[in-house]
Amino acid sequence: MLSTLTAEQKNKLQTLLSGLELAADIAHARVTIYLSDNDKRFLQVLKQVRPLTQRCKAQPDLTGRKVRVVEEPLVQRTLQQNIPLRGMRELELGVFNSFFVYPLSDVRGKCYGALSFDTVDPDEVIIRETVELLWNLPKPVEQEGNYKRLSAADGLLVVNKDKVIIAANNEAKHLFQVMGVRDLLGKRTNHLEINWPIVGMVIDAGVAESKEFTSHGSLLAVRVLPVVPKANGGSAIVILQDITELRKKEEALEALNAELADLKESLETRKLLDKAKGILMAAHGMTEQEAYRKLQQFSMAKRISLKELAEKIIASSKSL
Repeated sequence: MLSTLTAEQKNKLQTLLSGLELAADIAHARVTIYLSDNDKRFLQVLKQVRPLTQRCKAQPDLTGRKVRVVEEPLVQRTLQQNIPLRGMRELELGVFNSFFVYPLSDVRGKCYGALSFDTVDPDEVIIRETVELLWNLPKPVEQEGNYKRLSAADGLLVVNKDKVIIAANNEAKHLFQVMGVRDLLGKRTNHLEINWPIVGMVIDAGVAESKEFTSHGSLLAVRVLPVVPKANGGSAIVILQDITELRKKEEALEALNAELADLKESLETRKLLDKAKGILMAAHGMTEQEAYRKLQQFSMAKRISLKELAEKIIASSKSL
C-alpha cells in the first residue's frame, strides 16, 4: 500500500511516525496507524506503539502485520467515511478499552489511513489535543529534546489559548496537591498559586520551551509543547517532572566523585613522594624524615607543588 501513496502522504506519515511514541505517552494509549491493503479483506498495521505512561497488560505488537477488516470495523468505517469515530474494544472476556479512530487525510481531503487510540483511561480532551499535536508536528522530532518520551511518573496538563488548565492526568493532580494547589482544572497558569509565565510564552510564540524551576519547595522540570506551532496558535501541552530527589542524588554523586578524585590524586601524590624520598635518601644518606623536610623546603622555595617536585626528581634520576 505504501507504494501507492503520494509523496505528500508519505512525508506526512514520516512526520507522524516520528511523534507516535510521544503521542502514545501523552494520551496514555496504545496508538496504531492503519493503511488499506490491496486485499480488501485486510488492513495493514504500519506502526503500533505502546505507552510508557500506562501500566497495563502488554498486548502483542502488530507492527508490520495484517489484520482482518471484520476485526476492526471502526477503522474500516473511518477509512470509508473519512470521519472520526469512537467505540469500545473487548481485550478479553468482560474487559473493555475505549477506542478512538481518526482519519488521516491529505490536503485534497483524501483519506489514506487511520490513526487509533486504544486506552483504559480515556480523557477525550487529552486525546483530542494529542491528535492535534501529532497532526501539526512541524517536522520529524526524534532529535528534539522537548519532544522526548514521558515516564509513568510525569504529570501532564492541557492549557487552552487563554492560559486556563482544561485537563490534567492523575500524576499532575497529585503533584499539585503535594505542592498545596487544589482544584487544578479551571486555574490559569499565571495564577498566583502557579505563576508559570513559560506556558503563556509558548502559547504566544508557538515554539516549544523547557525550564527547571523551584515551585512550592519542589524542583520541577517543565516542558511546554504548542499544539499548533505558530504564534497564538491555540493550546499547549505541559509535561511536568518532579526532579527534586533526582537532583539530590545527582549532587550527592557529584560530591562522591569529587571525593574519590581527591583520594586518587592524594594516593598518586603519595606514591610519587615515596619514590622521590627514596631517591634523596639513597643519594644523600638522609633519613625519610630529612628527605621529606627537604622536599617541603624546596617546594616552598620554588613555589611548586610537592607532586610536581617529586615528578621532576624522579625524571632527573632516570636521566642519570
